[in-house]
Order: sequence, then C-alpha cells, then structure tokens
Amino acid sequence: MNKTPHFVADYYSRQVIARIIEKYALEPMEATRRFLTSETHALLEDADNGLAAFPERAVFDMWEAEQVTGDPRNSPYIRGE
Repeated sequence: MNKTPHFVADYYSRQVIARIIEKYALEPMEATRRFLTSETHALLEDADNGLAAFPERAVFDMWEAEQVTGDPRNSPYIRGE
C-alpha cells in the first residue's frame, strides 16, 4: 500500500469528523472512532485510491454511504452520479 502523507490524511480526518459531529451530534471521541475505524478511512490512507484529490465533502459522503449501505463505494461521488 502506498500511504497517503500523514498531514493529508490528518486534514481530511479532521474535516470529516467535524462534519460527523455537526450533522449527527456525536461526541468528538465517538465521531473520531467511527471515522477512523471505517473502510472510508482505510481507503483514504491508501494513496493509490486517489481520495486525497476529492473534496472533503466527497469523503464525508463516502463515509455516510458506508454507514447506510456498508460500502463507501456506493457514494454518488464514486458511482459518478
């Protein structure tokens, strides 16, 4: 696996976690746990997936798709909708 630079993954994690806290009114630690243990986060950490080129709202949308369907690839951003 070609790792995404730490500062890039950290930026996206902070942005997505803030969106999770805001939208779902979760405690920061719970929002952090949910994102960091997600498949979306694993995809973000692998630079070969190219997620660092997406806007953070797209990564958040992938995380939401994963929560609903079990697969972040069901996101409209990935499907091209």
